[in-house]
Amino acid sequence: MNGKLRRATEIDRVSELLGLPEEINDSASLNTEIAKGLPVESVEKVLKVLGSKPALNIISDRAYRRAKSEKRPISVANSQVLFDFARAYVVADRVHHGNGALVMRFFEKPCQDFGGAAPMALAISSPAGADAVIDLLNR
Repeated sequence: MNGKLRRATEIDRVSELLGLPEEINDSASLNTEIAKGLPVESVEKVLKVLGSKPALNIISDRAYRRAKSEKRPISVANSQVLFDFARAYVVADRVHHGNGALVMRFFEKPCQDFGGAAPMALAISSPAGADAVIDLLNR
C-alpha cells in the first residue's frame, strides 16, 4: 500500500487501513476481528499510511513490541483503540481528499470544539470520542 486508501465503502476502507483481507468488509466481520485481537501488522499498516510517527501513540510502544515479540495479536482493548482511530482517520482522509499532511495536521492540532484537545487524543480515548471526531468532520 502506498498510503492511499482504495476500497470503496468507509467500513471497507477501515479494514484496508488496518491491513485486513478484502473479505473483512462489513461491520460484523470487522467486529469479529477486533474481538479476537487485531494482528500486530495492523499497527504497522496504520503507521505506514500516516507516513510519519504521530505525536501521540495510538497504542503504547510496549504493548506493540510485546505482541510482536510474542507473535500474538494485540489486545482486544488496543484493537478497539486502533479501530476507533481508523474509523476517524478514514473520514478525515475523505474530507481532506487523501491529503495525508492535512489529515495529520487535523488530528494533531488542538481544537476549540474539544476544549483545546487534539482530535487524535479524543479519537483514541473511546468509541464515543471517535464518534465526536467523526461528527465534527462530517459537519
